[in-house]
Amino acid sequence: MRKWFYIFCILLVACSAKSYNAHTQTIAAERGLASVSSEEYGVEKLKSAGLSQEFISSVVENYRSDEKTKVIELNILGFLKIRPTHNTSLKIPTYELVKVQKFLRKYRTQFSRAEKRFHVPKEIIASLLWVETKYGRDVGTFHVPSVFFSLLQADHPDQIQETLSSAQVIVKDYSEETEQKVKERSKKRSDWALEQLQALNEIHTRGWKDLNTLVGSFSGAFGMPQFIPSSYISWAKSAHGKKVANLYLASDSIFSVGNYLKTNGWGKKRSQQKSALLHYNRDPYYAGRILKMGSCVKKLPTDAKKLKKFRC
Repeated sequence: MRKWFYIFCILLVACSAKSYNAHTQTIAAERGLASVSSEEYGVEKLKSAGLSQEFISSVVENYRSDEKTKVIELNILGFLKIRPTHNTSLKIPTYELVKVQKFLRKYRTQFSRAEKRFHVPKEIIASLLWVETKYGRDVGTFHVPSVFFSLLQADHPDQIQETLSSAQVIVKDYSEETEQKVKERSKKRSDWALEQLQALNEIHTRGWKDLNTLVGSFSGAFGMPQFIPSSYISWAKSAHGKKVANLYLASDSIFSVGNYLKTNGWGKKRSQQKSALLHYNRDPYYAGRILKMGSCVKKLPTDAKKLKKFRC
């Protein structure tokens, strides 16, 4: 009996030692990481991922560090802010429908070609482009590579502490659950940012875009349809054959949105249409609004008197 007791004690000590060593290694790693600035940490991540030195140098040289705090707060802490409840029965303003109708008329040839090729109604494509950027009038002013380089640093210990401090200001009932969510989102966003920087590296290598001047939203989406870099590589489509897609051109934006929705499941069923739009934007209100707007545009009267009374 004493023999088994000694064996138990030895195993207990061994397990404790292993746990202690793992704990001390974690602390040592965190202390080592803390001695490296968040920007240096980001650069090391890019190097470890095998991105070209030319691309890394370009990102660092053109980095807008002044946008970092805002970018991180908008991308990571957005879930903490109280959002207005969407009224799903909200009427679509007639002036918006008129804008969509005019856009359809202006680019009728491009819409006709896109509709035949991708089998996505022109009214849906036009409505989506209006909702996204008002046909290019609101594409954003954030430097796209800087957005993702900022988010890449989100899981650095110093940055996490800064983000948690901001969270405490936003939330009245700050809790351990809130803190854990912020840490998890910081890690997820950092991993996602690396994927987008890899996509930007490919875009840079192929010479598709001048990344030094590429601007977009706080989430790194750019162009009239607001594609993130990985979406640009996968679904951007030029209306002019094999040319590089320019998402600041209406024609290429029309083809790219049609290609995106078709590839992601757009079909004749309402459920397929909603699913494709939710792949574009996960907000159910967004999908519902575009479907309704597309339907209303089809009903829009051409007679001026009837237009004044029109409600949808």
